Amino acid sequence: MAKKSGNSSGQSSSSLQDKALDLIGSQESGLFQSELRRMLSVDSSRCSKIVGRLRGCGLVSREKVPASSTYLLKLVQPAASLDYPLPSGTHIDSYLTEIYLLYLTRGISG
Repeated sequence: MAKKSGNSSGQSSSSLQDKALDLIGSQESGLFQSELRRMLSVDSSRCSKIVGRLRGCGLVSREKVPASSTYLLKLVQPAASLDYPLPSGTHIDSYLTEIYLLYLTRGISG
């Protein structure tokens, strides 16, 4: 029997996290978690896990919406400040090492 995946699109957790960050960042006023779930085509449990990982990395904040069962998600930092420009006057090896270290410290992986 084939193992049933938590999302119908077959995307990895890492790519779903990246897509979730893009979707949340595209809305200045934030994005409801229920909308994010629909946009990602995942069930509520999987969406909660994705949001939990993003919150754990300090990338996303979550606020309870009064008189509702959903949450409002917002980026902690504006999307522009999440870009990491190429350091000037350094070799590509140093740049790649820096990117790898950022990847490890952010903890965003499958």
